Parts: sequence; C-alpha cells; structure tokens
Amino acid sequence: MGVDIELYDALQRIRFEHPEVRTVVITSGKERIFCSGANIFMLGLSSHAWKVNFCKFTNETRNGIEDSSRHSGIKFIAACNGTTAGGGYELALACDEIILVDDRSSAVSLPEVPLLGVLPGTGGLTRLTDKRKVRRDLADIFCTTTEGVRGARAKEWRLVDEVVKPQQFNAHVQARALELATQSDRPSNATGVSLQPLTCRIDAGGYHYGRVDVQIEPDTRRATIMVRSPDVDEPSDIAGISCRRRSLVAIGRGA
Repeated sequence: MGVDIELYDALQRIRFEHPEVRTVVITSGKERIFCSGANIFMLGLSSHAWKVNFCKFTNETRNGIEDSSRHSGIKFIAACNGTTAGGGYELALACDEIILVDDRSSAVSLPEVPLLGVLPGTGGLTRLTDKRKVRRDLADIFCTTTEGVRGARAKEWRLVDEVVKPQQFNAHVQARALELATQSDRPSNATGVSLQPLTCRIDAGGYHYGRVDVQIEPDTRRATIMVRSPDVDEPSDIAGISCRRRSLVAIGRGA
C-alpha cells in the first residue's frame, strides 16, 4: 500500500509540477525482476473490506496514468527488465507501451487464478481484452497458467509491444521514449503548479491539516470532514487571480 501511495504522489507531481516532461518510463531497480505485484502475505491477513479498498486505490493510480496519457500529453512506457507478474503486469498494462526484455526467462503473467483462486484485482483482465485487444481464448489461457508468457509469443499474443535482447534493451527504451516525446504538445518552457508538501497532525481524534480536518468517531464508525475556506478574500478580477497564482507558485518553490 505504501508503494502505491508514493507512486500516486510521484505521478501527480510529474503531471502538474513538470510540464516539460513528455514521456515517463516505469522500470525496476532490481535485476531480472520488474514487479511481482502486491504482498500476498499482507493481503492474506487483511479483511475483505480492506482488500477491496486496496484494489480500488491501486486501480485509481492506473486510471490516473491513462488519464494523463489521454488528456495531459504524457506517454508512459513500461520497461519490463525482468519478471512481470500480477499487479506488476497490471501496472504495465496501464502504460501506453510495454517493452519486455528477451532474456529467455522473463515473462508476463496474471497468476492470481491458479495460485490464489481470485481474479486480478486492479483491472488486468479488462485491459487485456478491451485495451490491448487480446483474443479472449488467449486471455483465458494466459490468466490460468502460472508460468506466464515470454519472448516472441508474448508479442504475438499482444501481451507486450516489443521484446528486446538485454544488450539492446536500455538503448531501445531510451530511443522509444524520445520518439514518443516528439508526439506530445506539452510546453517546454512553461511553469508548473507547485504541489506543496502536506503538513498533517495525527492523533486519536483523527487527521488535522491546514484547511481540512478529519474527525474519527470509532464508536459510531463515522468520519466527519470539515473544509475551511481561506482566511482572506480571493480576487475576482483576472489580474488579481494571475498575481495570486504567481504568489502561490513562489511560495511553493520556497517550501
């Protein structure tokens, strides 16, 4: 859960603070593994409601990737430099293109059904058939096998867009990222909207931000959210609004 919270935050900052960014490459810092998805031991000890909310939140992050691609001019490449399984492959599916290393062992897979007896929880099956147009019979085979699909067959089945040998992998990813960047209309000299760090005080009563206060009542199982308006009147004319925005950006940079 912590990983996805940080991923969501990073993606929002790229989208709004850095208008000069046109391509995002998602890859792994580990050798021979891209991502194996959620912590199954953690999920095994969690309640059903917690699992549902976990899947909803992680899928919203994937939806945000696709929304950024569709409306903000940012293209995403999943550079799968190793095994890509479960939620890791679902993350890759949210990207515009998937490039898989062809090292004879790295595969893509959705092994939730055969290994855990559950369906993939963050949009994997839907994106396979509706987004990548994988044939339904191949999708059935794919999501009921534990070993997954690798190499040329993964490309043939439309599970990935390219398979590249390890020696050429990094260069190929970089070249494709630069190529996609030329297709974007995002400005290169614009100033982004600075998202300031949130200061929050947490105690037994709830969560207390500068403008938002969350009161938790365990006995009634209720949360009350109170939003406070700014302490000063906001400008109503164009010049005043523009001046106010510049001041906020400057404050954000100082923070």
